[in-house]
Amino acid sequence: MQDDFAIVFRVRSASVSVVESDSEAQTVAGSPMALVQTDSTTTALVHEPKPALQGGIEHTTHTFTANHTYGTDSTTENIFTNHVEPLVPFVLRGGYATVMAYGQTGSGKTYTLSHCSQLAVQTLYRHNASLPAASRCKISLSAVEIYGKKVNDLLDLTNTRAGIAENMQGASVFMRAKTLDIATEDEMLRAIEQAWSCRRTSATEKNEQSSRSHALVRLTLQSLRDKNALPGVLQLVDLAGSERASDDSKNHSSERMAETVAINTSLMTLKECIRSRALAGQSDKPPHIPFRSSKLTLALKEAFDLYSRQPSHTLFFATASPCRPDIPATINTFRYASQLLAGPKRLVIRNPDPRDIFHWSNERVLEWLTKYGGPQLARPRDVAPYEDGASLSRVPEGEFIQRLEGASNNKLSTKAAREIYLKWWKLVIASRTLAQTAQTKEWKDRRRKQEEDELDEIAQDATVQQLAKLLPVSS
Repeated sequence: MQDDFAIVFRVRSASVSVVESDSEAQTVAGSPMALVQTDSTTTALVHEPKPALQGGIEHTTHTFTANHTYGTDSTTENIFTNHVEPLVPFVLRGGYATVMAYGQTGSGKTYTLSHCSQLAVQTLYRHNASLPAASRCKISLSAVEIYGKKVNDLLDLTNTRAGIAENMQGASVFMRAKTLDIATEDEMLRAIEQAWSCRRTSATEKNEQSSRSHALVRLTLQSLRDKNALPGVLQLVDLAGSERASDDSKNHSSERMAETVAINTSLMTLKECIRSRALAGQSDKPPHIPFRSSKLTLALKEAFDLYSRQPSHTLFFATASPCRPDIPATINTFRYASQLLAGPKRLVIRNPDPRDIFHWSNERVLEWLTKYGGPQLARPRDVAPYEDGASLSRVPEGEFIQRLEGASNNKLSTKAAREIYLKWWKLVIASRTLAQTAQTKEWKDRRRKQEEDELDEIAQDATVQQLAKLLPVSS
């Protein structure tokens, strides 16, 4: 995986009935030809049919580029082997991988993602079992759907308190959503299948069972050996199908129309994140990617954020239909997906600031507790037996104070223990500011270095050197 962000186009096959009814549009420049072609492994051509002034149909050809394109004869197994399977060892080593499917209703996105999900789970459990016992991970599952402004727990439909938030470490989390620790491959497959089946669906013009929500399935892999290690994450995201409101007005009630508006609004925010990420590589200012503008993009923060505490990789499937009525949607899908190729290809891994507690080791935490706990804190390790700075920042205030009191044999009063906690919490807040300041500085340094490299490349060009030579001045 050379880049942190990869875009894959997939064109589904057309049904026989559609091909027969759409025969006129399948003739391009007088010859039988598909309206959507994968011209090479990285290029897709879309021939947009329009009425000609002299009558008949003429075609405008649009060219789109991705990291890889797959035509109507492709198999999901081949796509999985080439793009999803390499993510398995990546997440087992602590990486954060997001696999996202985007496209029009009926374009094959749910089919592609669900099949890849099944193969990924099978591969993940087998890889994990093949590791030495000390190197294995505990695998847990959480799943939510974003339906309009609501977040529903797909593992517990009675849970009405689920949400999407950003924790103190800057990571997106599913708040108050049920999490299952799942030991076997079969159990995980059943749980994910059940989660997918709980999504809201309704009939649309394109599909009798169209998903009307965004579904996010998150597998978290926590090292059994190192409790402080950042967990690996494999996140599977099936975005709701997008259709034009005008196309579905005859089939939908006012409630269904409101659904469509909410879906398209969230997808527009997603597109804005795509656009902002693409423009980030062209500016000398720190990028602003508005992932906090919606619950969907906040949940996908790690896919768009250009700074990370752990290696991240995002695989963006853009699925499309080759049929004539769907050509505008196909062009729209490929256009926005291909914009991601213009963005930075590598995330910036932040260099740790020694004052940033989120990068403190357990030893550094114990040094701080010893200093500020004073002689009354007899056993600092009872406060943080294994926690590093990031882990200790997640300990609730009440528990933190109880640990301090117990570690001092109750020689620290509740008031004194709370004062120590407040000092710690000020460091937690300050560390967020330090991280943001470092992000701005690193971005400016990165842009400055890029500009210097570009100038050096120009200066070293043989033609430039030749043109820069001055003729000797005659006396």
